[in-house]
Amino acid sequence: MRNPRMVAEPLDTYDTLPPEKTPGRNRPYIGILFECCGVYVRVYRRPDQTYYLGRCPNCLRSVRVRVAPDGINARLFRAS
Repeated sequence: MRNPRMVAEPLDTYDTLPPEKTPGRNRPYIGILFECCGVYVRVYRRPDQTYYLGRCPNCLRSVRVRVAPDGINARLFRAS
């Protein structure tokens, strides 16, 4: 019987550009620990968006983190 838990890789939910047209490594991202499954993922956002949108790779629970001018400088978050 297979183990239902999977090792998470960085999650990129929107990148559909071919490799030669993909922006550099300076794309904005945050790290999220999904406590539901104990999985850490990196969630990227498009430069024109004002939020990060990610999903737990195991149970598909979603999280949305808003970006605001008066926000915090934290780069790691927990989704409980």
